[in-house]
Amino acid sequence: MEFWIFLICAVLLFLLYPYLRCFVKRIQCAQKIHRVCQAKGFHLHPTHSLWFLGHKRAGKCDCYIETPHNVFAVKLFGMPARMCVLLFKENGEYFIRRYVALAGHDGSGVRYPIDSKPRALPVYHFRYQFKESWETKTPHNVLLVNPVSMEIRRQPTKGPEVILGAGDVVNGMEIQTLSRLLGVLESAL
Repeated sequence: MEFWIFLICAVLLFLLYPYLRCFVKRIQCAQKIHRVCQAKGFHLHPTHSLWFLGHKRAGKCDCYIETPHNVFAVKLFGMPARMCVLLFKENGEYFIRRYVALAGHDGSGVRYPIDSKPRALPVYHFRYQFKESWETKTPHNVLLVNPVSMEIRRQPTKGPEVILGAGDVVNGMEIQTLSRLLGVLESAL
């Protein structure tokens, strides 16, 4: 009986690990953003309670960061695992590429990519609860990938895949990682 309880707990822990990882990373994300906003005198405006748990399929942005000259509308986009690749297609879809490693008898190894089913990237509403006083400031639509994956790429209709860096634009959104967004906020006026 004890063996089965141990086995069930081990399986549950294995299945829940990506969600626990995301939860911890999002709490750290919220703390770091709040800390930078406090230090620089910026205003953080959440669009809903528990904004830091925003889901990639929800259509509204999760928070606004107001600086004296800019307004960053932030939508959180979490990745289930670190060792995968997030790919954006030109037609507005995205998918996740995971790798399966197989070891050979001579010590060599081969990685096989496994792509998930393409999903439509929701059309995010970055002006949800947008205040009139922000109309004079420069808006930034930010897709904050947190937790982040190993790589973020764009898959054009023709040609090879292109690695995206923080700040590159996909479907009218700036792709950002937490460290890059914090750097942008640190240097913002």
